Amino acid sequence: MDLLRAGRAGRVVCAGAFVLSVGALSACGSSSDSSAGTARTSEPSASAASPSAPAVHAKPLTEGRLKAAVITAADVPGLRADTSEDGSGVETQRITATSGGRVCTEFLNAMSANAGTYGSSAAVTRGFTVQVTGSPVSIRVSLVSHTSAAGAQRVIDDARESAKGCAHLAYDDGGTTRLNLAPLSAPLMGDDSTVTRMGVIVGKQGVCATVGLVRVGTVSLNVMVSSDGYDYGDLQTVAKASVSKLEKVDPQVASTAS
Repeated sequence: MDLLRAGRAGRVVCAGAFVLSVGALSACGSSSDSSAGTARTSEPSASAASPSAPAVHAKPLTEGRLKAAVITAADVPGLRADTSEDGSGVETQRITATSGGRVCTEFLNAMSANAGTYGSSAAVTRGFTVQVTGSPVSIRVSLVSHTSAAGAQRVIDDARESAKGCAHLAYDDGGTTRLNLAPLSAPLMGDDSTVTRMGVIVGKQGVCATVGLVRVGTVSLNVMVSSDGYDYGDLQTVAKASVSKLEKVDPQVASTAS
């Protein structure tokens, strides 16, 4: 399930004008009100914790187990289910950046956990909204099972490294979508994680998105939060709840599984 393609429909329009520069990032302010369990902040402080190495014998999860492990609206106060965003199935279509070069193509396919590159074997996606004062917040949560923990770790590694070398890119999704990227230094979640800000521009409309990728054993978790500002607090709350439920429902996915 390609979360990037969600930017073309149903997303909140960012306040402020977007241009293809760092201004596309600064046009998105930081939101200040939230009912999803935590205050939203724009500049997280990094944790000193170290990533966990992938376990050689960690087991992949079936689609059925992923459905049992993905969060519901009841798991995080303030969330409301948005079933129009729900889906399943791994992403098999490789995305090629039309500008930005090879490193930007790598970022796009890491964000999608492309099956051919990362050994994705099953995936489920769930959509949510958050009630806030002002503009609504839209959240998509995706769990992707990989045939190995190493495949899941490559998603995190590639997304983290490629975001550093890809400030601006474009790709074709039935129309041109442009992204302006800024990697964030954020506290460690799960076995390893990375967080990126994305200014998403479709035509004359912009979306402010904060995306977290987290590895838990053989699973890569993708949490995308879209609002009128960059929203790290809700991302952190939803990602932590997702990691906790995944580990409780399927202890076999943990990095210590054998």
